[in-house]
Amino acid sequence: MRDPRHLPYPGALVEITQRTIQGRFLFRPSRRLNALVVGCLARAQKHTECRVHAVAVLSSHFHALASFDTVEQMARFMCHLKTNLSKEVGRLHDWESSLFDGRYRSIPVSDECEAQEERLRYILSQGAKEGLVLSPRDWPGVHSANALANGEPLRGVWIDRTKLYAARQRQGTVGEREFTIEEELELAPLPCWEPIDEQARRERVEVMLRRIEREALAMHEKAGTVPLGTTAVRRRQPHERPTRRLVRSPKPRFHAASKRVRDRLIEGFREFVAAYRIAAERLAAGDLQVTFPENCFPPRLPFVEPAVGIRFT
Repeated sequence: MRDPRHLPYPGALVEITQRTIQGRFLFRPSRRLNALVVGCLARAQKHTECRVHAVAVLSSHFHALASFDTVEQMARFMCHLKTNLSKEVGRLHDWESSLFDGRYRSIPVSDECEAQEERLRYILSQGAKEGLVLSPRDWPGVHSANALANGEPLRGVWIDRTKLYAARQRQGTVGEREFTIEEELELAPLPCWEPIDEQARRERVEVMLRRIEREALAMHEKAGTVPLGTTAVRRRQPHERPTRRLVRSPKPRFHAASKRVRDRLIEGFREFVAAYRIAAERLAAGDLQVTFPENCFPPRLPFVEPAVGIRFT
């Protein structure tokens, strides 16, 4: 049995990562794709009323940093987002197969300011740390670097496919324009930054970005390379797969700045999983009155055996 989704406390910060199927470049940046991705993110945010803090969408995967009150809210957010991204990106790139490589990866982040800032810096570094661009500000796809540093809005579009379909059933050929709505993704401050004013938050992001740029420059100088560049990134074919083998590193259970906090979170998770599995075993044995731990999805009910000797004709 896979470990159940878990949040250590309501409002927990979570880092979410999702890769495209086989690492294909189905999120290759373009003006149209960027607008659709931001529109889907904004709609999922409004639909679930969660808080999104940062996002970076590379050609083969995306990262998001968001806060959720419950596991159910996180599941609804990702279900809404992945469903609509699959439809819009699949339609854009003529891709009829699955868009994503299995389940999304969610890693809760502790309430330590150091841990939350480190995960924000990691997401801000996307694009530069891979050697694609020298600065995250230059990434041609969806990225929150400029939005967090300069207040530049992240705007996209949402196409109301339900109304568009109904209109086409009545009138035949109808364009998408009148059913296209402009959406803006609202970025909330990190939980640990909420007491800080907006200007101070921007200054901290600016410091992070400068550090990322220095590290990227040092990496290229040491290796004797140059960034791939935005032109080469845009020339990638969406159905193309990476030439190098995908690296699948084991995910940490939590992101924490200190061993003490990490051990505390892991211990709480182990107690949660133990209670969940005991309840699941009782449910499988036929106890329908069993109580599961709070903030989780219980497994489906056990199979009901047919009565002996009954036949239906």
